[in-house]
Amino acid sequence: MDLSGSLAKLYALVKDVAPLPDDDDQERMRRARAWIELGGELRQGSKRIEPAAEYLWTANSGADVAALQTMWHGEDGPSRQLAAGAGAAELMGAGTMVVVVVRVAWKAVVLYMLAVLAVSLVRALIAGPAGYVLWAARLVGVRQALRTLLLQARRHVGEVVVGTLVRARATLTGLFMSIPALPVAAAAAKYYVKYGLEPSDEEARRRTEEELARTPAGREALAWVRDHGITVLFLKSEVGDLAGGFSAAGDFTDSLNVLRIGSADSSSAASLAETYVHEVNHARHQNAPDALRMGREEFINAGLDEEVEGDVKAHEFARQSAGTRGTEMIDSYGSSYDRAIADAQDARRAAGQPPLTNEEAHGIGDRAGRAALREKFVAAGYAENLGKQWDRRWLTFAEDTLM
Repeated sequence: MDLSGSLAKLYALVKDVAPLPDDDDQERMRRARAWIELGGELRQGSKRIEPAAEYLWTANSGADVAALQTMWHGEDGPSRQLAAGAGAAELMGAGTMVVVVVRVAWKAVVLYMLAVLAVSLVRALIAGPAGYVLWAARLVGVRQALRTLLLQARRHVGEVVVGTLVRARATLTGLFMSIPALPVAAAAAKYYVKYGLEPSDEEARRRTEEELARTPAGREALAWVRDHGITVLFLKSEVGDLAGGFSAAGDFTDSLNVLRIGSADSSSAASLAETYVHEVNHARHQNAPDALRMGREEFINAGLDEEVEGDVKAHEFARQSAGTRGTEMIDSYGSSYDRAIADAQDARRAAGQPPLTNEEAHGIGDRAGRAALREKFVAAGYAENLGKQWDRRWLTFAEDTLM
């Protein structure tokens, strides 16, 4: 990590207790996505070969066929080996993400501490000798804090590694591949810290992508995710956010380029696809809104606007999807949109004015629809949750991610 001249000089004072890892996080994330994609391919391959095998021994008979069937259903059978390989690949991908999360969060902690030192040093220079004494005391405190955080992070990762190594070795037992135990353990640590090790539901992915491919809006979302290297995970559990005590249909983590969709096994393909389109909108606004550069109300309003925009895009997808089926689609945005236009047209007729142009009608409907969506998100607690995110925008965020 390249630091500016002033920060580099301050970093020299804490470098021994705050080592900064190399700037290869993007490359590590590319490897993680490759492992997860490989796991998905192996899992699908395991499912695809089963029908052919079943046909073989139902259409044929004899000792050789019986022996093949016994071997196929045994522990060393191809289907089970592919499934085990899929689990190992997903473990490697998820684990690599865990490593990146810890590394990025640690860098954030160090940069924050350096910023604190820089600001306090300026104040000390203004205050004179007495102020410098206080700054020196603060330096000692910062060094101790960094030392403690680093030890806690390493201890936590170590605990995760111990539990995961056993699972990784069990997964890899009997596979014809050579993966050193240490990389497996180190990789497994990281994704666990943030997300746990729940595998992605590939059947839910298949259903969702088929639904998305039916419409222009869905195809555009799929292409955008592919072109920008976004990793999409379909989880059976609900998705909870960093502030805790708050769940949503999905989320996008800027620092990881990871989009998660929850309740994948209990939701319809249409519902999952709408969530997908909504979360892709968050991905398009990566690293925005920025709590470090905004006031609290500005951040909350920008966050609500982004949620509303995501639902508008999801509405457009759902409208297109309903059109392909010849069905009607009713939601809060659409009903408010139509009602506002109808009211405006009635008012113009009563006043003897010409009807609205298409552009005027859309403007009135869109404003009403967005207002309805904003009310929905506020009622669901999004404004409160965004406020919590802003309140914890500095060191607390990094500490919670690490610990």
